[in-house]
Amino acid sequence: MDLSVVVPTIRPRSVIEVVEYLDRCSFEDYEVIIREDVPVTKARNEGYNRAKADKILFLDDDSMPRDGYLRAASETLETEATVAGRTIHPRDDVFADQLTAHYDFGDEPRYVERFWGCNMGVRREVLDAVGGWDDDMGLGHEEKELAERLLREHCIYYDPQMIVDHVYADSLPDFWKKRYKLEKGTPYYLRKQGASRDEIVFKTLSYPLN
Repeated sequence: MDLSVVVPTIRPRSVIEVVEYLDRCSFEDYEVIIREDVPVTKARNEGYNRAKADKILFLDDDSMPRDGYLRAASETLETEATVAGRTIHPRDDVFADQLTAHYDFGDEPRYVERFWGCNMGVRREVLDAVGGWDDDMGLGHEEKELAERLLREHCIYYDPQMIVDHVYADSLPDFWKKRYKLEKGTPYYLRKQGASRDEIVFKTLSYPLN
């Protein structure tokens, strides 16, 4: 097996969009591992621990990879330890442009310092070496925290050919719900970074303003 695709979800399998989009890709040497564990970090860990391949991809259940995605990921992970794909918010709505400017790293391949859990890949031995995802890390910080650990020993390569359409938020209430979950996880993330109590209070209150 060349690629293992790990998909965390709490939705019924019949409505998981990513499987349909992967089936459209002209690449067959892959498996999909769907995990329903809570939290999402545990689902990703359980998925990659059960994977048959050494090249592990992580997608969300509503990720929409374009044709060529799997082949590009396979080729990149032959030589790179970690890869961030190109993620595009596919709607012309309130979240387009400024609110999703961080989402898409652009047209040119390069090395970056972040990746998004809806479109990324890591070689198994690299995940093993850093201890995988932190099961206790809250949604939103888990990608940043894992990237920081990976960057101590490896680089994160950005491959603009690994294109995934992924809606940033369905509505303003959905956006604020995600922001709330992010802020709930901020104190744990900061404690793990060694921040003092005063720093945690200050930075937690500052995050929503950034």
